[in-house]
Amino acid sequence: MDWLKELLKNAGIENIEDLETKIAKELPKYYKPANVFNEVNEKLKNANTEIETLKTTNANIQTEYENYKKGSITQEEYEKKVQEIQNEADEQVKQAKFDSRLDMKLTSREIGAKDAKEIRANLDLSKISLDGENFIGLMEQITPLKENKDYLFNKEETIIIGSGESGRQKVDGDKPDFSKMSYDEIAKYLEQNPDAEIE
Repeated sequence: MDWLKELLKNAGIENIEDLETKIAKELPKYYKPANVFNEVNEKLKNANTEIETLKTTNANIQTEYENYKKGSITQEEYEKKVQEIQNEADEQVKQAKFDSRLDMKLTSREIGAKDAKEIRANLDLSKISLDGENFIGLMEQITPLKENKDYLFNKEETIIIGSGESGRQKVDGDKPDFSKMSYDEIAKYLEQNPDAEIE
């Protein structure tokens, strides 16, 4: 391990505490939590959708304006068509925001969907609405879905707490059933839990 100490020293780091301090200062500059990245990504997707919708809306309104100038439609018909085009554009933007927020919610730790599309296929979206940041009627469908089709969701990891005398962590709660574990699984478990006893 002398080479590691030498490497750290050349980097201006005298000990592990210095390394931890340096990482704590530098890491936030380059690393962003997944939820921050997802929010930025969602805003970008929504902005792109709005831009494309705006382009299409303007093109459609321009077409109707040309029809009005030619006398193909009356002013009243033109105004009505413009309103219809605008309403359709607003609905498209609203739907895009709903879809991206729903996908984020489904793949969040709270729900843990493996694939948002697969979960959506099992939901009655007509019974789900977005109220600000909260989804109404979503969890009422997710809870039974987790019970009936749990393979669609990521498994919750075993929570590991505390540590043994060696400094390694110990699993809190019931002991595993060693009779159902392979030799490699037992060896890995004992390595992570040196204080464990096999009965």
